[in-house]
Order: sequence, then C-alpha cells, then structure tokens
Amino acid sequence: MSGVASIRPFFRQQLDALGYREWKDGFNFTNIPSSLLDRSYHLSTPSSARLGPWDQASQELHQDVVVRVFLKGFKNPAAAIDDAMSRYDNILTRIFDPSKRLGCEIKNIYLNTMEILPFAESNDNSITLEITFSCLIIFG
Repeated sequence: MSGVASIRPFFRQQLDALGYREWKDGFNFTNIPSSLLDRSYHLSTPSSARLGPWDQASQELHQDVVVRVFLKGFKNPAAAIDDAMSRYDNILTRIFDPSKRLGCEIKNIYLNTMEILPFAESNDNSITLEITFSCLIIFG
C-alpha cells in the first residue's frame, strides 16, 4: 500500500496493538452497540489538502485522520475522563514512536486537536476521546 491508502492501516495497527477494537461503520460512529462501546475506536479521514512545496515531480499532501476512542464511564464519568487522559498519552506515545512511523509511507504525523466529549447528548456516562491528526504524504 502506498500514499494515502496506507494511513488507515497504520492507525489500525497502532490502536489494535493498544487493545482497542475498531467500529467499522463508514461514517456513523454513534450507532455502536452499548456492548461494544468500551475501548472501541472509529477512524475517519475527512479531508486532505496539498500544502507545502510542489514541483512537477512531487507534491506534499496533508491528510486529516480523526481517531475516536469510546470509553464507558459506568457510574463515574469523571473517572472515565481521567482514564481518557491516560489513554491519550498512550496513544500519542504509540503513534509518535519513530520506530513505528519512520520507514512507512507516512512521512510525518502532527497532532491537531484533542477533545473529550460525551458519547451522545442522551448518554453522558460514556465518553469519546476525539484526536485529530494530520499526516504528511509525499507523492512522487
């Protein structure tokens, strides 16, 4: 796999290694069953743009990747938020580890944003850790 097609498998491999299970719905991440919610994740790649230098031989592309990790708060959502912060550290450590990302098609990975949100308006006992990355790919 090359180019942008290598991004989703890279993130899957890293999250699976941390013990998460992928919810593979293409777009609707909120229809995950309650029984599968805890420690699941959803990947989306919403946008891409050409940035940086370009010439007739190569172009730099930045592909956004949104990782949503779902955690059940059960009766203590505040503890789930603390857990999410710890999991955020673990995910960043794994994704940014040079031994994992150097040598693959992704030339660099940048953190854009992180938010901890209620899973749904009607379900604030479960939370979503939403991390947005930007991946640099060089075509050519």
